[in-house]
Amino acid sequence: MKTLVFDVHGPYAMFRKQFTPVSPVSYPFPPPPTAMGIIGAICGYEKEEYLDKIGWETTKIGISISKSVKRYRCGINLVNTKGNKYFRLVGENPRSQIPHEFLKDVRYRIFVANAKERAMADLEKHLKEGTNTYTVSLGIAQCLAEVEYINTFQAKPLDKGEYKISSVIPMDQTDKISYEPNIRYGIFRIPERMRQDRVVTKYGEVVVNEESIAIKAHTSQAYQIGEDIVLLF
Repeated sequence: MKTLVFDVHGPYAMFRKQFTPVSPVSYPFPPPPTAMGIIGAICGYEKEEYLDKIGWETTKIGISISKSVKRYRCGINLVNTKGNKYFRLVGENPRSQIPHEFLKDVRYRIFVANAKERAMADLEKHLKEGTNTYTVSLGIAQCLAEVEYINTFQAKPLDKGEYKISSVIPMDQTDKISYEPNIRYGIFRIPERMRQDRVVTKYGEVVVNEESIAIKAHTSQAYQIGEDIVLLF
């Protein structure tokens, strides 16, 4: 299975958890729909079409935390301009300071396989040329990202067994996780699949290590991709 591998990194990121609309906090990595958005920006697919052009039903995506996650919290001054097309201040108290959580100095490795043929070709072309059509961001528009092409591999399925998994681990793809002492793990419920009309069709629980340490897991769904052993959503 042909797999494109690239890194995205930047000084800040924010992948907002859907249940924190007032004081946003972030997942420690981009969920698969966010990774699809990054692919769409690189390839130049419009917001209303990128999921269909990439092939959201068949595309397999792996996500690896390549650098230890650091969190940064601050208050952001938001200005009320609702109903004013000239973006002028509205109301007696137009400014509100809202706490936000950002991730700092981040790097992730994205594995992309089984997308539509045209999308794979477009993505490979842009990655090899070091170009992108739209500005790539890490979650929100203010968090700009750099993209680095790693290589194109043939993903090799591995026999059932215990492996050191370098990617985020979907819990429905593993029989057992060997938790090690003195290592901090996190379990998150994330959106895994989203339709073109932006309705999430599948949520799932994942296990991650925010220090970018590989996690031992017993699974029958692992792939060897280059030097990495990963699980794909």
